[in-house]
Amino acid sequence: MDIRQELPLEQQFELQVFEQQVRSLSQEDAQTLLVQLKESMLYQSTTFREILKTTWGIGKGPDFGQEALAEG
Repeated sequence: MDIRQELPLEQQFELQVFEQQVRSLSQEDAQTLLVQLKESMLYQSTTFREILKTTWGIGKGPDFGQEALAEG
């Protein structure tokens, strides 16, 4: 599967520009960029996970305080 074909045209263009920029980098600069990209991907993954947990209420225990106030 060619992921590039699944992207909207604007993202295909952005990827093409990025590809051209990467080709002009030295090996050391390319390795640094790769590590930074992986770091960004991990941060994004963690952020999405936290947003979903918060939105879906995962990981929170029962809120007994709200129930007690409603009953009282």
